[in-house]
Amino acid sequence: MLATPVEPTPEKTVKRSSLWDLLWYILCGFGLFTAAGTLLGLWLHDEAGSLLFSVLVYVSNVLFLGGTALVLGAGRGKFTLAEIGLVPPRWRWTWLAVAVGLVLLLLPVRGGLGLLVEYLLNGNLDSLAARSQLIQPAGTDALSFGLTLLFVGILVPISEELFFRGAIFTVLRDHWPVWAAVLVSSALFGLGHADSLGVVAASFVMGVVNAIAFEKTRSIWVPVAIHAANNSLAIILVYLAAYLAKMLPALPALP
Repeated sequence: MLATPVEPTPEKTVKRSSLWDLLWYILCGFGLFTAAGTLLGLWLHDEAGSLLFSVLVYVSNVLFLGGTALVLGAGRGKFTLAEIGLVPPRWRWTWLAVAVGLVLLLLPVRGGLGLLVEYLLNGNLDSLAARSQLIQPAGTDALSFGLTLLFVGILVPISEELFFRGAIFTVLRDHWPVWAAVLVSSALFGLGHADSLGVVAASFVMGVVNAIAFEKTRSIWVPVAIHAANNSLAIILVYLAAYLAKMLPALPALP
């Protein structure tokens, strides 16, 4: 991706979207992705923790969330790829350092909040453990790590940022004040991870940060960078911990 100067974005004078578009985004994006996950669960019930199941869930995310934003949003002229800074890429390399710094700064905050919410509301961390199977579906082997890093670390962040910031935040920003668009789009982003209440809370915080970053820079690549850095770091830590746990029993006992 080549660095390009950031041009000021003129104020919008025409609202090309309506709140009905928000409904279409939710029905098609959330609806189709949820339906796909349900069908996959029925089809691969005995392989729910397998690498195949995880990859198919990731592919569904990219197809239905990212696809909804591109087809129903950009494809219908509700926004253009240039307006959200996707093509041509609106980018400054200093933003990468900011993205990584934000991820490291927020990691203990989001992690602590997620654990607290999960424990207070559920009394245990079972849903977090179940969710970890999507990140680490086949142990610590290289294929599992590589595919997870590709999808969860790169493709899913692009897909979800196109959907939640490029499509949903944009339509809300057309009709509501910025603060309301930030909070509602972030709440929907959190609910998109509803299989774990702790992840819902942590994702809401990330949604707020990403929506503000998108509003300030008008570049979808900035929230993508934050999202990708967060997911990639989580994947590396999970696999590293699993690898160390696997290797420790093989170490000789200390005298």
